[in-house]
Amino acid sequence: MAGSWSRTFGIAKDSLREILSSKVNLFFMSFGLIVGICAMVSIYSLGKGAEITVYRILENLNFGSNAFLILAGGGKFFGPAATRMDRFKMEDEEAIERFDFVVEVSPVQLGFLSVASPKNAVNTRVLGVLPVYSRINNWGVWEGRFINHEDVRLKRKVCVLGYDTAKNLLGDDPIGKRVRINGVLFEVVGVLEKKGVIGRFHLDERVLIPLSTARDRIFNRDWLNAAKVLLKSNVDFKRAERAIRNLLRKRHNLLRNEPDDFRIITPDQVMEFLTKATRTLTALLLSISLITLVVSGVIIMNIMYAIVEEKKKIIALRKAYGATNRDILFHYTFMTAVVAFLGGTIGSSIGNAIVAVVSSYTPIDGYYSVAFSVLCVLVAVIASVLFGTAPAKEAAKLPPAEILR
Repeated sequence: MAGSWSRTFGIAKDSLREILSSKVNLFFMSFGLIVGICAMVSIYSLGKGAEITVYRILENLNFGSNAFLILAGGGKFFGPAATRMDRFKMEDEEAIERFDFVVEVSPVQLGFLSVASPKNAVNTRVLGVLPVYSRINNWGVWEGRFINHEDVRLKRKVCVLGYDTAKNLLGDDPIGKRVRINGVLFEVVGVLEKKGVIGRFHLDERVLIPLSTARDRIFNRDWLNAAKVLLKSNVDFKRAERAIRNLLRKRHNLLRNEPDDFRIITPDQVMEFLTKATRTLTALLLSISLITLVVSGVIIMNIMYAIVEEKKKIIALRKAYGATNRDILFHYTFMTAVVAFLGGTIGSSIGNAIVAVVSSYTPIDGYYSVAFSVLCVLVAVIASVLFGTAPAKEAAKLPPAEILR
């Protein structure tokens, strides 16, 4: 047994010596693997990191398992309304708030309007809100104050700017300055905390004004675009959603066969909507990376064929001195495995380094999976050994007598 292990160790040592003796072959055999594994690790990690970033932002906005959003108008999720939108009113919001399982409700009117200052002008999302908006979305002010009840009662022309909107319109000292919203002059009383980006939604590019001011002076309508509902933590989410759906259908006098003229958006739907494109792109790029590994396997196979052709006389001498077909097969299979392991390890390390750099300079959180990195290296080794087996078998079958003659 000890002799068998010693023999195997000796063959492995010879394999290492042979592959390290030709740096050019080693480079070309491992380069494709390095690129493929690097791409797989970085793509997977950045894709998962993007999902984690979205989860973090949603949780930061208090949109977890105990909150959902009601949008005016029926239809597809986050698509254009397929039914009338003017039925969702403040009376509906007040009726929802009377449920014992509801903590509070934040109604919203919104539209995309021109917001201008002497310095700049932008078209951005303008929201009419109540003071509860700050609490229910866990979104405080970075500077100044938030909209209060007096602002709503007196229909004051005051506004709170998103962090990026404030920077673009007024620079570093926006409090007390004025902006024009759809031509109406508003005083800036606060700047929101920075929240970041979710998918294509730039959360820091918005303007908040009192709901009463929005209703009577800007949008001139009495219906709501949306309302966020915050539930008590121990409530059955499905039961609460069903109760609110039945309430709104009853209040809107909808017949049994009529579709909802509103949409209830849950956190799971938001997460699925925001990460669907990322997951599709990640799957596509991972597939391309796998094709790269196949191409690398073909390159390894051809280089191994060339090595076997070059080393025919040496192989014949080894067999003449007692090396078996199994020894020769193990020798060249072990060579491809070593190349694959080196290429996979280097590629995985570079991929994780790329993830670290990207997460340092972008909002995407870095995600590092040791298990996935090990899996990638294992896939590289298996693919390379499969492709390297044919040349190894060819080497094992060489007739030493004919070659030496």
